[in-house]
Amino acid sequence: MRWFEWLVLGSGILLEFSVIAQLLRWRVWRSFPVYSIYIVFVLCRDLATVVTVSHPGTYFFVYWLSAPVDILLTTLATLESFWRVFRSFHLFRWFRFALPVAIAVALAYSSWRGYRFPPVEATPVDAAIIQSAVASHYVILSIAILFFLLAALLHVSWRIHEHRLILGFGVASLAFVFGGSVRAVFGSHFDWISQQVPPIGYQVALLIWLSAAVHPVPENHRLAAPPVENLDNVKFQLRNVRSFVRKDTR
Repeated sequence: MRWFEWLVLGSGILLEFSVIAQLLRWRVWRSFPVYSIYIVFVLCRDLATVVTVSHPGTYFFVYWLSAPVDILLTTLATLESFWRVFRSFHLFRWFRFALPVAIAVALAYSSWRGYRFPPVEATPVDAAIIQSAVASHYVILSIAILFFLLAALLHVSWRIHEHRLILGFGVASLAFVFGGSVRAVFGSHFDWISQQVPPIGYQVALLIWLSAAVHPVPENHRLAAPPVENLDNVKFQLRNVRSFVRKDTR
């Protein structure tokens, strides 16, 4: 590994330690258990990378073994924050289709890109692995985009933890998608970009998460399922949407 890669990896480990420390200090982990498991997992993965980097065979075994777990936990942690904010809206029939449609569109677009721009200079197995990873991050990115679109459309009040956690996942996935796309289209000609943009994007995500973890979870936001009295707020937000639609159609 080059000095820059060591710098990025080392700073990432320090930031992960900092995030975990703040999660414990303010007991944020109680409200976001999946995210807490995720950040502990990536810390362990990065420490394992430091230990195995001088042993290529073990390093790649650890990398490919941890990659599916990383993707699964990232998706679940993103959905955790998504549903903490929008669980009440699931009462409305139209809302139940929003997330599946967004995910389907992301998978369809990723499949089209994989067919239109197959990875160059890669074996079929490597190409399948690359495309699977890129597709999963397209899904995470679509969830993040949908989250902020719905939050704006439905006039959802700002919730510092949920908004910043999803923003961090969105930034990290966008960086991964960009790096993977560069690799798929240009091959090894722009290796530095395709290899370094994803970890830099993850560094930015860690800073965003740290900015959320330093705040305690407000008392009225600690429950994963919003209390019944929040239904009045949901109805108010729905009236705003209906009013917006009526004005838009005039």
